[in-house]
Amino acid sequence: MRRFFAVLLAVVVLAVLGFAGATAHFVRQIRTFEPVTLDAPFSDSALAAEFELNGGRTPAAFGFPRYREERFVTEPEGLTLRGWFVPAADTASRRAVVFVHGRGSNRLKPMKYLPLLRQAGLDAGYHVFLPDLRNAGLSDPGPTAMGWAYAEDVLSTLEHLHRQHGVDTAIVYAFSMGAMAMALAQGDPALRRRLAASGVGLGCMVFDSPLPDVRGVIENRGAQDGIPTPLVASALWGFDQTIGGRLDDMRLDVLLDTVAAPTLILHGTADAATPYALLAGQRATMSRAVEVDTFAGATHVHLFTNPAHGPAYRDRVVRFLQERCGSR
Repeated sequence: MRRFFAVLLAVVVLAVLGFAGATAHFVRQIRTFEPVTLDAPFSDSALAAEFELNGGRTPAAFGFPRYREERFVTEPEGLTLRGWFVPAADTASRRAVVFVHGRGSNRLKPMKYLPLLRQAGLDAGYHVFLPDLRNAGLSDPGPTAMGWAYAEDVLSTLEHLHRQHGVDTAIVYAFSMGAMAMALAQGDPALRRRLAASGVGLGCMVFDSPLPDVRGVIENRGAQDGIPTPLVASALWGFDQTIGGRLDDMRLDVLLDTVAAPTLILHGTADAATPYALLAGQRATMSRAVEVDTFAGATHVHLFTNPAHGPAYRDRVVRFLQERCGSR
């Protein structure tokens, strides 16, 4: 009998250790990801299809030949971030458009949207900045925390633009987890205070395929991958501890409930990465400054390049920039 209980105890201990190890593994997966270099989209066929750059490696390929590399330090971690600064035709301008890429991406992916700025008339009066946030491109590695740490990078980017170029007004064009980061930057009370002190006001925001609810997206992905529900719950609890218990605030309806800057959300109904159903349930409690447009059958961050949706997407974004962002 003693031997039986010893074996049983050993099995229980191993099971607990295995569960704890699996939980730690999934927490790491939530907090970070394998970085994508600037060369990867041109050497990896899957990434080439995802980035859809058609060989374009710099802003020059999309009609913006005047650009330069800049680097700055993010606060509070002290990571070095890098990006491309494209000056406006009016070099004295104090306005900028900032593109914020998502998870598993880098500054290259938003480049194909640059022609929209010219179509909307922003190229003359707005500088453009395309940063690599942490763990992307040429920037330092680091955990991104499903957008929480990215939010600090976005704020550091705005502070850099104010300090280096005198920018006092920004249009933010953000994608997927980058949109969650921007929502946090202006919606979380502590981060909002930092934004207010940055010297940069928000002219407007465009969110393409935003991550609407971090908990919901992780639970949905766990179900898709067949991960046991208790393990998903344990990983969420562990992740929540790393961000100070603020996981349930990482929802767009919480972060955009009082936003004043005009905000356009564009989302595909067939988005498997950030399911539209999660966003649809939040629309009623968002600020009146938020507009939501859906694209039937469109997938994650593939609205602009989809032949069936591209023209409507371009028209909607250009109209929003002209009418709601004071682009002209």
